[in-house]
Amino acid sequence: MVNRLRISECASPPAVWRGLRIVVSVHFFLAVFASAQEISVTAKTDSINYRVGDWIRLTVEAKVPASVESILPAVKDSIGSFEILNVEAMENSGQDSRRWVFTITSFDSGKGYVPPVELAYRVKGDTTQRIARSNSLTLDLGSVAVDPEGEIKDVKPPLDAPWKFEDFLPYLIALAVLALTAGAYYYWRKKRKQREEAVVLAKPEIPPHQRALYELRELEDKKLWQQGKVKEYYSEATEIVRRFFEGRWGIDALELTSDEIMKHMKNVAESQKVWKEMQSFFTTADLVKFAKYNPTVEEHENELKEAYEIIRAMVPATPVEKEEVEYAG
Repeated sequence: MVNRLRISECASPPAVWRGLRIVVSVHFFLAVFASAQEISVTAKTDSINYRVGDWIRLTVEAKVPASVESILPAVKDSIGSFEILNVEAMENSGQDSRRWVFTITSFDSGKGYVPPVELAYRVKGDTTQRIARSNSLTLDLGSVAVDPEGEIKDVKPPLDAPWKFEDFLPYLIALAVLALTAGAYYYWRKKRKQREEAVVLAKPEIPPHQRALYELRELEDKKLWQQGKVKEYYSEATEIVRRFFEGRWGIDALELTSDEIMKHMKNVAESQKVWKEMQSFFTTADLVKFAKYNPTVEEHENELKEAYEIIRAMVPATPVEKEEVEYAG
């Protein structure tokens, strides 16, 4: 009786129940708070089989409750034995989701262990930094076949970094300077050419008869038939006379036969004075060029003499001569 009285005196049933309710409420609140702060992190790759040096795309996704204020990867240069080449934050797939893509690589063959990726986060109203971890992964890394006689090259080409305006600026400045230099040079050349054209006198045109007489003298100095070059001698002589006809009378004498030239020249009054010389000149030349005729020394000399007579007979009259002819008439 004494012991029972002491127990009942120390704690009444209502007080005990109140204490139990407080303890249960505290535990329940802590469990709810802990579940509200829990972050689920998942790591995965596109495959489990890679070669040494391959770029591996490691996607890390975190389910984040609304109470989380900030969250970022807590890794720097490597994840275990894997080197981090690049980290790219992807657009949020939802308010409670965050996703990052790690580009990693390894140069050790065999089983590659990717340890859990750590994410550092803070909860609203709390400055304590917390760590959430993803699952780990095991990858198979096969070795690369080596050709002992092949070219030495990288296992993978370097990653392309995104270009910024600051990267383009030096090239834009160089391009602008080059364009200005080219424009200034073009302007200078244009002005110089204009000045040169302004001071250069018009080159006088040599009359056809003067050119023909000069070419006949050059042919005479060559002494072709004296050297046995008979065909060359007659070919050059007829070409000189044909070019003279083209320049003097505007006929396409270089493309016409001797007979066709004679038909055209019938309408030229000046040709009547040397008609026989023209016939003899073209006939002898055609016999040498096409019939393998071997002229005499006298015929050689007459060919050049007749060419001189044909051209001199068709020299245009000077203005003074024209006035004298009109006055005499």
